Amino acid sequence: MKDLVPYLQDAVAIAFVALGLVTAISWLRRRDRSLGFLALAIILLAAVSGLGRVQAHLPVMVPWLGVINLAGFMASAYALLLYRDTIIPLPRRWHVVAIVALTSASVFPLAAQATAAPQRVLIASLVFLIVVWCACVGEPTVRFWLVARSLPAVQGWRLRSLSLGFGGFVVLLMVAVPVASLVRQPLVQIIFELVALAIVPLLYASFSPPSWLRRQWRAPEEEGLRAFMEELQLSEDRDALARRALEWAMRLVGG
Repeated sequence: MKDLVPYLQDAVAIAFVALGLVTAISWLRRRDRSLGFLALAIILLAAVSGLGRVQAHLPVMVPWLGVINLAGFMASAYALLLYRDTIIPLPRRWHVVAIVALTSASVFPLAAQATAAPQRVLIASLVFLIVVWCACVGEPTVRFWLVARSLPAVQGWRLRSLSLGFGGFVVLLMVAVPVASLVRQPLVQIIFELVALAIVPLLYASFSPPSWLRRQWRAPEEEGLRAFMEELQLSEDRDALARRALEWAMRLVGG
């Protein structure tokens, strides 16, 4: 079972790199400005995952690769926060707070390593980094889930998928890191890798859901629309029907 872990780690990295490529191609085809920050967040995470496994297969350390990975990882959190701002505006002061926190959290571990700080200082800096990243990602994740309830079916499910995907990252970081440092059982590592692998289709569905999935999400609303069309033939209240027709049109087109 121990031999399975590196293969799963490679599979996760390949899946995320593929997700990043598909996301980049999809965005370049449509150039949807509102999805630009979401695409950036996903692509950065894909790059971090891929580069991390590349180093594991190389016989020598690549200079600055760790710094690049760290910068990409922290930038992905801010990119998601910027996407949140396009849906739910974020006060300017919170942008400043996020930038300062993410920058500080990135610098502290590098400074601790450069100065050969004691182990407890290095651990504290890594904990601070994880907490800051999870806070910057966790807040939009919760907001997306809450606002999804008031959106048309397809838009709502896309935000729910996004919440589950990035929420999975938050859970992995908050749980997997301390558990992995205490428990070395291969089964535990395999479970964490499978959870990471399950995040890939969630993020894909949040950015570019296939047509069959859109139809599945829209099916309950289409059933309601058919019932409305039947009512349309029987009701004589034209004003009420006109308002409901506009509501249904907005809900269906909104996806």
